[in-house]
Amino acid sequence: MQWIKVPLVLAAVLILVIVFRNRQRVELRAGSRLLVLLMAVAAVASIIDPDIPQAFANALGVARGTDLLLYLLIVVFVLTTLGLYFRLRDTDQHLRRLVRSIAIDEAIRQDGPPGRTPGTPGSDPGTTDPRTS
Repeated sequence: MQWIKVPLVLAAVLILVIVFRNRQRVELRAGSRLLVLLMAVAAVASIIDPDIPQAFANALGVARGTDLLLYLLIVVFVLTTLGLYFRLRDTDQHLRRLVRSIAIDEAIRQDGPPGRTPGTPGSDPGTTDPRTS
């Protein structure tokens, strides 16, 4: 057995433990968790027996197992990038709506509701209507 396999397997298992241990901070749905588990098992199996990716590559018509792993890595990278982009876009839109709402609330608190001009009765709770005095 080659010694490089030990730290590689330990790293794969450590990543799996971190993903499943921090459930409050890492928001993974059930499907994503299953995919992470399958990828970790595939990584450990590929590290232990490098002929496994070659067998899958031969079955899929790819020349080498390393090429197949590179193609899969590219697909995972693109999917991850798209997921993060859409999540960031949603967060940006949510933040924009929140800032607008706070700005409107602050303007109403300082200047009163829209349609009232400063100095009109009811615009400032500390003043009274001179006609009623």
